[in-house]
Amino acid sequence: MSTLTKKQKQIYDFIREYTGKYGYAPSLTEIGSEFGVSTVSTIHKHISNLIEKGLVKRIRGVARSIELVGKQTVDFMAIPIIGTIAAGKPIEAIEVPDDVVEIAKDRRFQDGDLYALRVKGNSMIGDGIFDGDIAIIKKQEWADNGDTAVAIIDDNEATLKKFYKEKGRIRLQPANPTFQPIFRKHIEIRGIAVKIIRDLARY
Repeated sequence: MSTLTKKQKQIYDFIREYTGKYGYAPSLTEIGSEFGVSTVSTIHKHISNLIEKGLVKRIRGVARSIELVGKQTVDFMAIPIIGTIAAGKPIEAIEVPDDVVEIAKDRRFQDGDLYALRVKGNSMIGDGIFDGDIAIIKKQEWADNGDTAVAIIDDNEATLKKFYKEKGRIRLQPANPTFQPIFRKHIEIRGIAVKIIRDLARY
């Protein structure tokens, strides 16, 4: 790879990761948003430098005009599937790895940061999470309001719900009006959902 500045390498890596994930390159606005740059001309300058160094090219007349040059390999990371998570009535939390799922490497996460759970139930369909999906979970022991969290309640029962901290209690909110929210004073957070994988052959 040609000599790049730190920022150019960061932008190039982001374009590679984004392309590997979505199958097309990000827009200049999306690149700017990723790096906290509101001026598109600044991103345009970095892209022009990458073009000069032969790493990307621009295709005229299309909305997403950036394209990687040459054969690009996408690195993958193996995520252990450690069990099933309820998107419905809570079920017993059993963490026994029985399979793996591979996803494109994401620079936000390191090896060991993530695990996967099979979704059982339809309480989160309003958020696009369906029975049989695989939820990729980032390991952490806290959640912010609005996060889709893996929560352990009562006698080691696990559920996947929207997390909200209210006065004197925690609300675990389903995304399906046929399900009732769960209220508890104390719960345990095992992580938050960061990606959903669906096998379209099931539908």
